[in-house]
Amino acid sequence: MTKSIQWYLIVLLALCSCSNPGKTDIPTIHSEFVNDDFELYIDLPPRYSADSSYAVAFYMDANLKLGSQLRAQIRLKENTQNLGKVIFVGIGHTGNYRHQRRRDFIPPNVENGRVVQSKAVNFGHADAFYSFLTKELIPHINRQYPNNGSYSYIGHSFSGLFAFYAMLQPELVFKNHIAMSPSLWVNYNNFFEMEEAFGNDKTNMETYLYHACGTAEWANKVRSTSRKMKAVLNERAYKGLNYEYVEHAGKGHNGVVPVSLEYVLKNVDF
Repeated sequence: MTKSIQWYLIVLLALCSCSNPGKTDIPTIHSEFVNDDFELYIDLPPRYSADSSYAVAFYMDANLKLGSQLRAQIRLKENTQNLGKVIFVGIGHTGNYRHQRRRDFIPPNVENGRVVQSKAVNFGHADAFYSFLTKELIPHINRQYPNNGSYSYIGHSFSGLFAFYAMLQPELVFKNHIAMSPSLWVNYNNFFEMEEAFGNDKTNMETYLYHACGTAEWANKVRSTSRKMKAVLNERAYKGLNYEYVEHAGKGHNGVVPVSLEYVLKNVDF
């Protein structure tokens, strides 16, 4: 993939994940790790009782299409039974989300098995965002809303790529990783080098991974890199990994989201 095509895909997928509905009065949280503010969208289940029996599902792009579609589906009557013990926490960017999504969801490069920190301000700092999630946001949510410590992650496109990044950390934080149309092609497919470095050191991975793309996602490289990742994970055979891979027939990049959410919200054990 040439450099010009690489940046074209980055811009295209950023545009595909728009648009901010312009909501007001959304609470924010500041991250010292990222040095930025984030919007928080908190959805408590009906008859919430503030005890420690609840799981927490964190979803990205809360003020973009993923967020609006997820909130619409969790409020459907047919989903309330399965989600009656789940708190949903959405994270939204407060500035130029096209820049900030590339900053927060794209991992740094891995070269010769070693992580190389990005020198670009708005690209490749998933490590800082991961620290925000695990060291700032989760403790904040735990203080505000009692829960059972069962966390899930939901992302699409760049934030779908981040699901794989979170899954490859030394200690798993999330019980479930939901990756819809992940941008595994970014950094010239460098994420596969990260998986190889991780896989050489660790074979156990106690988590559920839902990995979906659309059969129409051929031009944006999502389908081909998803199929490549499927082959890699099947060959690696991480102990404890419950891996579910789906290609939604005829669906493009944004079309994957509603059908994936419909399945996930009804079937995943949060």
